[in-house]
Amino acid sequence: MKLKELERPAVQAWSPASQYPLYLATGTSAQQLDSSFSTNGTLEIFEVDFRDPSLDLKHRGVLSALSRFHKLVWGSFGSGLLESSGVIVGGGDNGMLILYNVTHILSSGKEPVIAQKQKHTGAVRALDLNPFQGNLLASGASDSEIFIWDLNNLNVPMTLGSKSQYHEQPPEDIKALSWNRQAQHILSSAHPSGKAVVWDLRKNEPIIKVSDHSNRMHCSGLAWHPDIATQLVLCSEDDRLPVIQLWDLRFASSPLKVLESHSRGILSVSWSQADAELLLTSAKDSQILCRNLGSSEVVYKLPTQSSWCFDVQWCPRDPSVFSAASFNGWISLYSVMGRSWEVQHMRQADKV
Repeated sequence: MKLKELERPAVQAWSPASQYPLYLATGTSAQQLDSSFSTNGTLEIFEVDFRDPSLDLKHRGVLSALSRFHKLVWGSFGSGLLESSGVIVGGGDNGMLILYNVTHILSSGKEPVIAQKQKHTGAVRALDLNPFQGNLLASGASDSEIFIWDLNNLNVPMTLGSKSQYHEQPPEDIKALSWNRQAQHILSSAHPSGKAVVWDLRKNEPIIKVSDHSNRMHCSGLAWHPDIATQLVLCSEDDRLPVIQLWDLRFASSPLKVLESHSRGILSVSWSQADAELLLTSAKDSQILCRNLGSSEVVYKLPTQSSWCFDVQWCPRDPSVFSAASFNGWISLYSVMGRSWEVQHMRQADKV
């Protein structure tokens, strides 16, 4: 069931679960152009009020940005201070990384840009904030570069690994980064060649690599299990192998489970932090699917009118709500509580 919608060719980030009221941040997408062919960037914040029956979001703040965005994340760093709403981090073109003070965007008072750094090579497409230490930010870009930043001191980021570790293979773009939800020193990275690398920050080296050896897996995203420290999912955007692989690092020679519900490549994955059985994906078959990982059953199916959704995200504050950003320039908010017509219809048919 659609709850809200917004016409923006943008990437998105939910406010942290501790934040009230609930907000959604949008940043002009570096991957899209509208009919004006403008390359200007804008960062906006909207209040999400589900008590309002209209489909509109309430505009709360806007800021011209130095760069258009490949990725946005919103963290609670600094929110222990009075009146603080945390930080938004944006990854842009040409290695640009920009930090914003959310309170200053909402109040339109002081300078909202905390810092801007340009240490990466190429577009910064992967960002994740550590769930245990909110000051630790992982960023990934071209040439297999992964940096770990301390938001308290952004001068010299820690570089994960070394260039020599990649000599056996050419450097790749980092497609996604994800901190482990149980062990705060563990980070994983997804690579287009089909592998995921698990890093131990205490040793500053990769401790295990997983790949399915098919040479057709083209990783577009990954996510750690919310509760089981050794499990993660990888998804593939290759139309020849549009699958989700569930891996367990305790026996990492092959996937624990392979899910094949999409008919074309998968563009985005999001694992519910409130219900570890629910996994949300969007793909080039113009569908958003929610699966129960325990039964492998599709419990929610949403056709998106011939438009590809390149990013789906569960809402951290409301476990039944998710947002979807699509290439047609719309961001839509949905609830899975209403279930989808297709799944309801199939279940009724099964009972007959």
